[in-house]
Amino acid sequence: MAGLLSRIRARVERLGFRALYRLADLTYALGVATPKRTVAGTYWSYEPTNPHGDDPGLAALDRLPNDAVIFDAGAHAGEHAIPLARDTDRRVIAFEPNGESADRLARNTERNGVGSRVDLRRVGLGDASATLTFYRSTFSKCSAFDRESATRWGASVAGTESVPVRRLDDLVEGAGDGRSDEVDPVPPPDAFKVDVEGHEAAALRGATETLAAHRPLLVVEVHEAGAAGGDSPEETASDSGPTDLREWLDARGYAVEEADDVWICRPRDSAPPEA
Repeated sequence: MAGLLSRIRARVERLGFRALYRLADLTYALGVATPKRTVAGTYWSYEPTNPHGDDPGLAALDRLPNDAVIFDAGAHAGEHAIPLARDTDRRVIAFEPNGESADRLARNTERNGVGSRVDLRRVGLGDASATLTFYRSTFSKCSAFDRESATRWGASVAGTESVPVRRLDDLVEGAGDGRSDEVDPVPPPDAFKVDVEGHEAAALRGATETLAAHRPLLVVEVHEAGAAGGDSPEETASDSGPTDLREWLDARGYAVEEADDVWICRPRDSAPPEA
């Protein structure tokens, strides 16, 4: 009986996700934008739902000054980037390797009139500069650099594309030494939000120099999936699980505050902003 109930529950979840993503396709096709109320303010989006409206990570980011520079890795359709930029002087650098999501982010950015403050970069972030195969999922938010993540919840791979991946240290002004003249540098961050479907540790590894030099606030959505990491948590953050990632952050002077599946990580050498 328990096995039967589990299968029924899984099927209902798959049907629910399929209906949700078909609805999103429809709202974008018809141009139906609705207001989304969040802890960082209200904005307009063609997305049919508002999954991050009360997100504690979004709330922590919104406590930053109105002229802060925020990096948003895994920006999707702008659920964090747009409310953080709207009605402020903040600059948000949005990294989104999924072409469909990047197109939707651009459209939502235009709808809210924040194109001058949201800088869209159609690249992934990792611990090495490369061009990798990206798996586009039928459930767009599941799209990832590995097939397993792209086929969660009953989704399937809709197609593949080659996507550039960069170390953040090679993009930030005055950080790494691997930046190409073809890449526009980005200013040092006050905060770095990471939600990259199981590859959070790799993205953070590629930002090691930036974290050491600029001590940004980190907001990390933790997933279990991902590629294998390095030799030890003292040297590298293994993508094998949250324990290794926590040890890696601790070794670099970051205190982790858990809020559901979001980690709010502050450098121990700075006080948290006042509410």
